[in-house]
Amino acid sequence: MEKQHKSTVKSLIAKNGYWTGFLVASKVNPANIEGCWNLGFKVTVSTIEDLEKTVERFAYYNCNSELGNRVSFYEK
Repeated sequence: MEKQHKSTVKSLIAKNGYWTGFLVASKVNPANIEGCWNLGFKVTVSTIEDLEKTVERFAYYNCNSELGNRVSFYEK
């Protein structure tokens, strides 16, 4: 798993027309994204607006003080 910045994800969407990866809370260990805990949320987004909506919804339901208050982006 490779961690990516949001700006990198946006540039990949602009270049390729889509981005496929995982959204996770910021304190989650990358080993638990696809492991037995399955804490990552796999997404494919095709527009920057769709990315913003998806991140906002993910953060509302999945981010907290225990797992992290921010969203991180990972690509396989």
